[in-house]
Amino acid sequence: MWDRLTEIFADRSRWIALICLCGTALPVYWLRHARIDNSIEVWTGTRSDAHRTYQQFLEKYGNEECVVIAGQAQDPLSQDTLALQGRLAARLRQIEQVDGVLDITQAADAFEKYRPDDWKDLLHSNGFFRNLLLGHDGRTFGVIAWLRKIDDPPERKVVVEQIESAVAQVAASTMPMHLAGTPLLNVALDRGSREASRRILPAALAVSLLILAVVLRRIAGVVAVMCAVGVTTLWTTGLMVLAGRTFNMVTVTLPSLLTVLSLSAGIHIVLRIQSLLADAGDHRAAVRRTIREVLPAIFLSNVTTAVGFGSLLVSDMQPVADFGLFAAIGMLLSFLFNATIVPGVLSWLRAGSLVVFARPTHWTAPLGRAVASRRIWFLASAIVVLVVSLLLMTGLRVESNVLKFFPADSRISRDYRFVAERLTGLYTIELDAVADWQSGSGLLKQIELLGTDLLTRPEVAQVIHYKSIATSLDAIRQSALVTMAGASENPLRLLSRKYRHTDGGRISLRMSILVRAMSGTDFYALMDFASRQAAERLSSPASYTLTGVVPLLNSAQNSLITTQVRSFAAAAVTVLVLIGVFFLSVRVFLAASLPNLLPTAVLFAAMAILGIPLDAATVMIAGVAIGIAVDDTFHFFSCYRDARLSGQDSPTAIHSTFCVTGRAILFTSLVATAGFAILLLAEFKPIQYFGLLAGVTMIAASAADFLVLPACVAFVSLWDRRGHKT
Repeated sequence: MWDRLTEIFADRSRWIALICLCGTALPVYWLRHARIDNSIEVWTGTRSDAHRTYQQFLEKYGNEECVVIAGQAQDPLSQDTLALQGRLAARLRQIEQVDGVLDITQAADAFEKYRPDDWKDLLHSNGFFRNLLLGHDGRTFGVIAWLRKIDDPPERKVVVEQIESAVAQVAASTMPMHLAGTPLLNVALDRGSREASRRILPAALAVSLLILAVVLRRIAGVVAVMCAVGVTTLWTTGLMVLAGRTFNMVTVTLPSLLTVLSLSAGIHIVLRIQSLLADAGDHRAAVRRTIREVLPAIFLSNVTTAVGFGSLLVSDMQPVADFGLFAAIGMLLSFLFNATIVPGVLSWLRAGSLVVFARPTHWTAPLGRAVASRRIWFLASAIVVLVVSLLLMTGLRVESNVLKFFPADSRISRDYRFVAERLTGLYTIELDAVADWQSGSGLLKQIELLGTDLLTRPEVAQVIHYKSIATSLDAIRQSALVTMAGASENPLRLLSRKYRHTDGGRISLRMSILVRAMSGTDFYALMDFASRQAAERLSSPASYTLTGVVPLLNSAQNSLITTQVRSFAAAAVTVLVLIGVFFLSVRVFLAASLPNLLPTAVLFAAMAILGIPLDAATVMIAGVAIGIAVDDTFHFFSCYRDARLSGQDSPTAIHSTFCVTGRAILFTSLVATAGFAILLLAEFKPIQYFGLLAGVTMIAASAADFLVLPACVAFVSLWDRRGHKT
């Protein structure tokens, strides 16, 4: 049955390939609707309890997206600087999606009128304005613009551009201004993702074409493989758009990744056809035999790679889960289109355009024989490397702070540092305390005491609650408050309505803890402190919840660790079991374990040595690494089994196997490594790290195939001459 199918497929391969190529019109049409969205929520885990709690908080108190505009002057309360702040605030209020603006100008007018002698000192020392609108250095000032809820990424981009334009019009010629806030972070991620897609994919294609030309020697093989790769990439990304998914910093690398990983199957097919043509010279017979002998190994290698990607579905981070899902789909499509397009295109371009190799002895063949002869020494060395790598893994750190995705010298990073160091905190812990009306005054006092406790922490820039807002103008006469209350835009009205909520007979009071930028791991200590103090200060019958960006980041870090463990465990077990089941041999399972687990251990060791953290991109490496590493193992086992069952002893069978597969294993690893190295051109550090680490994994996997796998198969005596031993 299988022989009949391969014969039919080989005879009609041209037309099957043509149908597949013409069918790309459909995904190309879908891709017209592709969008990029890097909303901060997707990076903090949309499936977690922390995310659901934060969404409930936002439903009660309103949207919290804001932009902080900070500047510096010799005297931030001089008439000229106050006038500039007033013009900027007025210009920001004209933007439709700006819900409100908080600046110091109206408070400064009131303080100057009623405390003319010391009004500047009073404002600088004011517990509410200091580290919010006025920096502790006495020179920095800020204006805060809150936005209405924006769900559409293009609309958010327009609003951010309007804010940037307003700042440029008002202050560009006067002094440099620094902008920070989640809307800016989202837009910067979108811009970087778009730029990455424009730069990385063409570079990956160029490098892949160059290496294919060197490996395959003729245009026919290069065209055949690249056609299959292109169709795979178009269909995968088209299905992603059709499913309503958006691209982001992680998934924007998917086309480049598929381009690289899809090359392997095509190279194996082309090289096998070339090898068979050297023996027989009959193109149709070579295609039939290639389909019969090579496709099963390619299918299983693609399935195991898909399993590695699919293991990422356990992640709470939607971008990581989406990446895993569609990368897995892409690898299955890669098998389909390589199997259907490559033989057909080669047939269309005629056998004469191929280089027919006489199958010389590849240098990996004598190397494999030497490894098998000294298997104990190589196995001991591999185990030592494994143990050392496992010990180094303890130095891994986790980073969930999205700001760390950017280079330290990027504009967004520099602006965030300026605001955090000189003005206020940009990360929040939000406390939502609830009590009945009768307990409201007591709850207010408890929150005030809790705020005092939290301000003792050096990483806390400011604490805002209803009472701190209400008492911020106590230093001036009550009549000034009456005047300000009649103003069209009371600077405190916007905040006060965000910090008090009533529902029936119950009152909710909010407290915001503004935290300066710091390492993601430091957020744990601050959250523990805030939780302990809240439990101590807020007594029954009041209840409370802690939420905000800091708890979300903590939850994201826990999710990263969980994803790493679960995805790797699921992928490793599934992949290794599949190998054993496919070859119906427990010894195959044992022989495959060390050479395929070792590259992942080396990967983690490299991360620890290089100081590369576990983040939204590098978390994907664990499950993916073993799926990538196992690909060439299938091709080795398939040829090795045939050689052993034909009567060859183990060293000779290894020599014969590498004569057939060594060149393909080496070049597919080189192509993949070079393709991943292209990701180093990206602006985002996680993408750079992903490319670097994936390249390291490919090199380690190739080394394991040549130096460890032969030792393992010789040690367990796979497929001895009796042919039935497992």
